[in-house]
Parts: sequence; C-alpha cells; structure tokens
Amino acid sequence: MDEVSVELRGISKRFGGILAVDRVTLQIYRGEFFSLLGPSGCGKTTTLRIIAGFEHPDSGELLINGSPATHTPPQERDVNLVFQNYALFPHLTVEQNVAFGLEMQKLPRAQIRERVGRALELVRLSGLGSRFPHQLSGGQQQRVALARAIVTEPSVLLLDEPLGALDLKLRQEMQLELKRLQRELKITFLYVTHDQDEALKMSDRLAVMHHGRVLQIGTPQEIYERPATRFVADFIGESNLLEGQVVHTAGRRAVVQIGPLTTNVLSDSPLQLHQRVTLALRPERIQLCFPNEGHGIWTGLVEELLYAGKETRYRVRVSPEITLTVISPGTNGITVGERVGLTWDLQSLRPIPEHSA
Repeated sequence: MDEVSVELRGISKRFGGILAVDRVTLQIYRGEFFSLLGPSGCGKTTTLRIIAGFEHPDSGELLINGSPATHTPPQERDVNLVFQNYALFPHLTVEQNVAFGLEMQKLPRAQIRERVGRALELVRLSGLGSRFPHQLSGGQQQRVALARAIVTEPSVLLLDEPLGALDLKLRQEMQLELKRLQRELKITFLYVTHDQDEALKMSDRLAVMHHGRVLQIGTPQEIYERPATRFVADFIGESNLLEGQVVHTAGRRAVVQIGPLTTNVLSDSPLQLHQRVTLALRPERIQLCFPNEGHGIWTGLVEELLYAGKETRYRVRVSPEITLTVISPGTNGITVGERVGLTWDLQSLRPIPEHSA
C-alpha cells in the first residue's frame, strides 16, 4: 500500500461569510505529483496555505507523513512553498537566496555551499550563483525559487501557480523541467493551478475543486474520460453537453431523448426510465463523414469552420436546439454549408446524472 504523505480529513475554512474550503478530504501519496485544479476562488490556494501552515482550518484534521500537523507551526512542518511571484530577495545573490533557509537552520558553512551547489545544478543554474535576481530572466528567477525550496530537502513541496507569470513557450519548458525535477528528487509535489492542460500533462493524480469542495479525484485519464459531474466535464478540456431524458433501458444500455433526436448510451451503472441526464461528448471523439459515405448517428449542417494547422474545428447544427463542436485532425474536404454525418463510439458518450454539480 502506498505511504500517505499528506492527508486532509474534513478540512473547512471560512473567511467571514464565505466558505472557502468545504469539508475537503484527500490523501496525497509519497513521491507523487498531485495537483489541485479549479477556477479562481475555488479554494485550492487556501487548501495549500492550510497545509503550509499559513492558514488555520476552522474544522478538520491535517496529517503530514502520518503525524498530526493541524496545530504545528509552519517552520516545523516538513514542507516548503514556491510562490507564483518567486518572492526572491532582490539584494541577495542567487547563491545567497538559495542558502537563506539553510542559514536559518545554522548548518555548517561547507555543508551549505555543497547543498546550494547541488540545488543550482538540479535546476540547471550552475555558474549563475553570483548574479542578482534583476539580472535573470523570468524563467531563471523561477528556477532560483525552486532551488531555494528544494535545498532544505522537504518531504513535500507546495507549488502555488508557480508558472503563472511566464509566457506560454517558457511555461511549457518549465513544465518539463518540473516533471524532471520531481522524478529526480522523488519527493511529493502538491501543485496548484487553474490550467487544465497543465494539470493533465504534469499530474500523477489530481483533485478538481469548485466552490470549496473536491468534486473528483483521479488520474488525468480517469478525470478526462470519466467526469463525475457536469462541472468537471465542462471544465476539464472541452465537452458538448447534451441534456436529455432516458426513454428506454436495458441493463447498462439506454436510449436518451435529446430534443427531437435520440441516441444510445452505455452507462457504468444502470440508468432509470424517465431519468434526466446530461451527456458529455468530447469534440475530438466525433467523426464527420459525407452522408452518402455511410450512416451517421446524426446528420447536420456545417455552420462554421476554423482551420488551425494540426486540427480543424467545426460547428455543426443537427437540430434547431442542438449544435455540436467537432474537432478533426488536419482537413477532410468538408466545407461550410455542407450536410454531414456525425458518428461516435458508444464509449465516448458519458452520461452524468442531472443532480450532479
């Protein structure tokens, strides 16, 4: 069984009349890259600050490496935090910034030099130790912040939107660097982000948060392929969300009426006759064809087309009430104004109960 590095048991936190964190329970395993993902104001940063010790929960229990930590002062927790704004000391050199935490621990000077050198090597900043923060690029400053956080050898590294201030290309490069660093260090990374693509690419597991609650925990594939709620289906990636009613059932199979149209559905658990459901269908799971080339599940009229090099995005109206977004690789000769067939694999259509968030 995997060893638990951080555990939250029913953690809640209010700020005045706002419930920022609502009975959050989760386990983060030793050595995994775990992300808290959600929109601004969902409670993910407050949850991170509770783990760091900068906020105190109103209720619930926090354990770090199996020991109660709810009331442990921040400096006595075996964690370190990397901020979005880097929080470097402008008057100190790179080496002095990285050494700061070790000096607070009053380690021998030779040991500090050795560990600072190793940390700078890990983040690929060897040779820049004598520079000041203002002499570095944004990406280099972020690496200094990472080196300062890992040099104290915490068992858990907390990262609060650490790449948010970087441009897209540098952000993508730093995503690879963080994954490499986490693999080499073999320590627990707890990563906060609002970027769905970033969380899917980098995480071993992630928790999707909304209005202070954890809606779903799982691997990127589990959450993308099997969203538990309407919010998760809409927030993670992109989905066509189709609201309908079950009109026929046969075990795990069902027929759902959506406006004037019907479609077959395969559910993990049996649906009930007359039950209201939302069906989530990823745009890239829909195949387009000309009607005379085969039988589509539905047919429709191409109203919009946007070519983006590696893919083409279509908007296809299949009824007065229903328009689907379709994403196809490359081009396929289909143009605006044409009638097309639309088909998809039965496994791609995910039913979500109407009562889910």
